[in-house]
Amino acid sequence: MMKFSKIIEEIKQKKLYFIIALLIFVADTVSKYFIDKYLQETIVKRVIGDILIFIYTRNYGVSFGFLNNVPESIQHIIPELLKVVVFLAMIVVAYIMLSINVKKQKLSMIGFTMVLGGAMGNLVDRIMRGYVTDFISMGFNETIRFPYNYNIADASITIGICIIAIGVFFFKEDFDKNKKIEDNKATIENNKENN
Repeated sequence: MMKFSKIIEEIKQKKLYFIIALLIFVADTVSKYFIDKYLQETIVKRVIGDILIFIYTRNYGVSFGFLNNVPESIQHIIPELLKVVVFLAMIVVAYIMLSINVKKQKLSMIGFTMVLGGAMGNLVDRIMRGYVTDFISMGFNETIRFPYNYNIADASITIGICIIAIGVFFFKEDFDKNKKIEDNKATIENNKENN
């Protein structure tokens, strides 16, 4: 476990990433506010022809409509369970961000920053409204479209996960080296304590 002073020091060193996560959260929250205020469920707003359309949707499940069609007997449990899961995931993501060596794992840091910002946006939506506002619909025409509407938070989380995967795949050696360095440091400290 990290000591409190170490956590504060890491936050100071990585404040830019936490500010970016906060900006993603703000962009998501502001966009949802305007969609809720000015776009009713019956209105379809074409932003870029058939490519980008805004359609107001309430999502009681998770990203891209997953868990929206669960049996009615457990439907009331899902929103509360999702709040807890997302909150715990945010704590894990923040801890990972504090643990990352930015110089060696910059892509992963960027990815986790995007995931944290998006998770905050959707969690606040769930707490305040009981659902997540989705509104972005993308495709080429009426028939060739992404099957689910989403929001800035969903896009940020998805892109963040892709960036993390790229970081892990292409910079796996760096992760291995960091683990070996940490293992070596732990061994040295254990040897000092035993002697």
